[in-house]
Amino acid sequence: MPRDHSDHRADDAGGETTAAGLADDQLYRGLAATERRRVLYSLLSVGPADAQQLATVLAGWRASDSGRLVTAEQREELLTELVHVHLPLLEETGLVVRERASSDIAVGPLDPAVRQLVRDSIAAEE
Repeated sequence: MPRDHSDHRADDAGGETTAAGLADDQLYRGLAATERRRVLYSLLSVGPADAQQLATVLAGWRASDSGRLVTAEQREELLTELVHVHLPLLEETGLVVRERASSDIAVGPLDPAVRQLVRDSIAAEE
């Protein structure tokens, strides 16, 4: 299946990196964890956010799933996991980018089919 190259960005070496598409193996590695799919969905829905804001979103999602409040300690554990596991993997796979001028994280260049896959995966959770 041909890839849509209309959404692209330059890599750090000045070359061109194309949008993550459905044929990319790294995509599925990035989408393997519920937390990462939820981060992507949040960024697609609301726009760039920092790690603190994303941890709050994930804590709210967890509370909604369990029907119980998330403690401050549990939120901090989510933040630690986000910063040390999920965000680095999402960056490595090109699904998110960290804005250099701020600490905000934004969705990387994604093929429209990938954007829909993320939305559909969240809808399937409900």
